[in-house]
Amino acid sequence: RTKGGLVIRRARGTTDRLPEASLSWDLVVKTFTRECELRGFKPITTPTIEHTDLFSRTTGRHTDIVQKEMYTFDDRGGDSLTLRPEGTAPVVRAYIQNGMRNLPQPVKLYYVCSIFRYDRPQAGRYREHHQIGAEALGDESAAVDAEIIDLLWSTYQALGITDLQLNINSLGDPETRPAYRKALLDYFKPHEADLDAESRQRLEINPFRVLDSKNPSVVALFEDAPRSTDFLSPSAQLHFEDLQSFL
Repeated sequence: RTKGGLVIRRARGTTDRLPEASLSWDLVVKTFTRECELRGFKPITTPTIEHTDLFSRTTGRHTDIVQKEMYTFDDRGGDSLTLRPEGTAPVVRAYIQNGMRNLPQPVKLYYVCSIFRYDRPQAGRYREHHQIGAEALGDESAAVDAEIIDLLWSTYQALGITDLQLNINSLGDPETRPAYRKALLDYFKPHEADLDAESRQRLEINPFRVLDSKNPSVVALFEDAPRSTDFLSPSAQLHFEDLQSFL
């Protein structure tokens, strides 16, 4: 309490990790770390704040993360900074900035960090949460994708989570996506009256993001929507088949 009797509480959308929960969290982190190090991944730590452009250029200016969920502010020098809303972009920035492209590839990194999203607080969702992640940079082979998937699968199993089902998909490569984008436009345009205002806006800017909608009337259209795997280029199709074979 302050002298005036005011009780100071934690900020909305945050939580305290009390001793029992801290022990559980430590177990998750130690298990994940062990699985990473068995596969040759090394730890990396990036700053909590980054230049805003890092996320608006890589995550996408028209994503919910950038438009609605980032904690962004100007510092006293006039630079636009953002509290880290996801873990991948800072790791890629560190990989490039620190000349890690000159190391033997792939460079395999893992991290544990705080993530900040200005989201509507609800049960199990906080404005500050924590993310564990792994990145294998500098190698586009399907074997690397399979290793990342296996890393997560093995972490779950090591934690005693066994009732698992793996669903995989592919967005293909730069050759694939323009054709799939056009197919989504051609499909959703006749159904525009069934889309909410946000989905109609997304359709004009980035049709892929219509598929992020949780609106039941929009979700009902997904069943007959084009599938990305029907538009894979020959090289993307081969990559996807190799991934399934490795798994």
